[in-house]
Amino acid sequence: MAEEYPLKLDRDAVLANWKVGAMGTRWLDKLVAAGEVRQVKSGGYPNIYTAPVGSIVPLLLGHELPSDEDVPMRKPHEITIERDKLAMCSPDEMLTIVVWDQS
Repeated sequence: MAEEYPLKLDRDAVLANWKVGAMGTRWLDKLVAAGEVRQVKSGGYPNIYTAPVGSIVPLLLGHELPSDEDVPMRKPHEITIERDKLAMCSPDEMLTIVVWDQS
């Protein structure tokens, strides 16, 4: 997990963004365990994952964002999803998922 991952966060390249409580990223851990997502950096500043569009985009285009939070104030909020851009991605294209610990 000590692999270096170059992160160049160009705002135009952000396809989805939201805030969520501490347990709101467990869905990613489940996808890592299932082999659908790869975690390339941990530590929270940030955690970085890579995944094919086919594993992630259907979750983002659903009625509700993935989250294991059960407290309403910790559920996903301040949500921005570029639905048109996500829908144009091919299923085998790779996405980078960046998760920042806000504590």
